[in-house]
Amino acid sequence: MLTKLVFMEFHSIITAVESLRYMRVVGIIAEYNPLHNGHIYHLERARALSGADYCVVVMSGNFVQRGEAACTDKYTRAAWALKGGADVVLELPSVYAVAPAERFAAGGVRTLAGTGVVTDLAFGCEAPDLRTLYQISDIIVSEPPALQAGIKHHLSLGKAYPRARFDALREYGVPAAMLNAIAQPNNILAVEYLNAIKTYAPSMEPLPITRIGTGYHSEEIAGEFASATAIRKAIIEGRHEILNTMPSFVGGPLLYDDQFIIPQEAVGSFMLYALRRMSVEELAQLPDVGEGFENVLYRAARSARTIEGFLEAVKSKRYTLARCRRITACALLGINSDQVRQTATSREGSYLRVLGFQKTARPLLGEMARRRTMPMFVRNNDLDGCSPMVRRNVETDSLSTDILCFATDRDLKRDLSGPVIL
Repeated sequence: MLTKLVFMEFHSIITAVESLRYMRVVGIIAEYNPLHNGHIYHLERARALSGADYCVVVMSGNFVQRGEAACTDKYTRAAWALKGGADVVLELPSVYAVAPAERFAAGGVRTLAGTGVVTDLAFGCEAPDLRTLYQISDIIVSEPPALQAGIKHHLSLGKAYPRARFDALREYGVPAAMLNAIAQPNNILAVEYLNAIKTYAPSMEPLPITRIGTGYHSEEIAGEFASATAIRKAIIEGRHEILNTMPSFVGGPLLYDDQFIIPQEAVGSFMLYALRRMSVEELAQLPDVGEGFENVLYRAARSARTIEGFLEAVKSKRYTLARCRRITACALLGINSDQVRQTATSREGSYLRVLGFQKTARPLLGEMARRRTMPMFVRNNDLDGCSPMVRRNVETDSLSTDILCFATDRDLKRDLSGPVIL
């Protein structure tokens, strides 16, 4: 009888391992700032269209691509993602999260590829015409000499890089339909995802999903769907109709708990302090600073009384508000160009930090631990043996948590104290 039970248990383990070998795992790169009904729709469609057994989300940490603190801390947002349908949530390292679209996409795809298990990447876009997106991607990656020259010319006119590239593509003869596609915010990121897949994960299947509801930057609230921009603004204004656009476990705390949402002005004071402590030479080493812009930053940091005043003084057509916000966030977190370059050009600084998982996803975590191509950790002792570059990037992530604790006077869940488990 005992032999029969042992055989049955052994057979169930073998069956589970065999099923994992042929599983489909859909990956999503997100911020959930905050999680809303559009995100829930995206999670559901990603599973349905891919036929995935599991969903892995790579999510920005405490600071997001806008160059601001997220609406609330990363562990809270990881719990939202799990309640919304994710099986595992990994952190997108800050060095990638607070970055332009190209680095943001590359970091997300590299992290998903590093799990060794993700088969599909689902991403939102305004028009899921994969053929058009691939055509744009091919032109951008190959960047013919005439296009290079056009981009340089438009940059010399003081334009921001996205605008300079768009105008150069138009002069290069790119059809109007393709130009219209790349003008849409989610399509821009979608093209960068395709570029990153070609470079880091050629076997990963892209899965575009049509964005529903209002536009990416729209402040309109239309029924059950609204952009994250509109939701953040409505929360600050205390508008109750915004509750219809989010799951109750997100909307209630954000709207009714004054201590729940992170005030940007509190973090802004820390940003201005960080900038004032830096020399001109140190400012020049911040990511995406060049052409003497460090001198502009140095003067503005010493005359501005608030971070809003500082940003108003330094933004321009070439250095957009979003770019300036990212520069200030990098100053706060101590991220410099050398750290970005080393992380981007090698595998040394990449890692898989588990922010949370479903209990039912333990087999997936086991398979990730077996197939991964980069360090994977949950708690402090998992860092043993990691490269100095990994430790540096992890320290940056941990610093972001400490900053939020000081800025908000809240006892937040600390890094590497253990993941959220549902």
